[in-house]
Amino acid sequence: MFKFLRRHALAKQPFPAAWLNVLQRRVAWYARLAPELQLRLQGRIQIFLREKTFVGCGGLEVTDAMRVIVAAQACRLELHHEPSHFPHCETIFLYPDAFISPVTRLLPGGVIEQVPTVRIGESWHRGSVVLAWTAVEAGAWAGWTGRNVVLHEFAHQLDSGSGAVDGVPLLRNRAAYARWEQVMDRSLTRLRLHLSRGEVPIDPYAAQNPPEFFAVTTELYFEAPHMLHAFDPELFQLFEDYYGVFPAHRAEAA
Repeated sequence: MFKFLRRHALAKQPFPAAWLNVLQRRVAWYARLAPELQLRLQGRIQIFLREKTFVGCGGLEVTDAMRVIVAAQACRLELHHEPSHFPHCETIFLYPDAFISPVTRLLPGGVIEQVPTVRIGESWHRGSVVLAWTAVEAGAWAGWTGRNVVLHEFAHQLDSGSGAVDGVPLLRNRAAYARWEQVMDRSLTRLRLHLSRGEVPIDPYAAQNPPEFFAVTTELYFEAPHMLHAFDPELFQLFEDYYGVFPAHRAEAA
């Protein structure tokens, strides 16, 4: 109850003028939101920034503008429904650019290998999110690319809300889970079939596994809805039901 009251009070506080300037000048999609959604987003950003810790890595000094841009994109995912506020994510690590992260692979014979891999984002289950600032900034402005590292990694955080990272976020009831799994399984199978034929309707990275399929298609829903709708209208409808309807999406998807 105390946390609810504290969050309610935070959301009602005046939004700092400097932060509003960042949204207006450096977050392209903010201006397309209805006024009531802009106010809701502002409140969610204030809660996010109070509850999350930002850490600069690789010599990066994290500014308030950086924090607002990350928070705006993460909170965009929950604008239309009761927010979780990403309870398992306590810390966001920001690198200036792409970073090196070890990836563990299981080789034949049970041999475990760690391979250094260049990344622009990571989401740790029940932990932190790691982001490359150059990719964060690009995603806030160049939505037409269909890529957004903040949406991708925080989709993984939503995924973990159900207790496991399996491509299925926390949903309302059994019927919603059954529909989700049916649509997502069919759509992922369809993508893999396209790729086997040399056709690339969306980013092939989505075909790796259900969690990555959910994260990549989430990026498309917000940043390139026409592409997601063309690939799979039923999946697009599933995401409208989960993330909410954005009128600009329907116009772009038509």
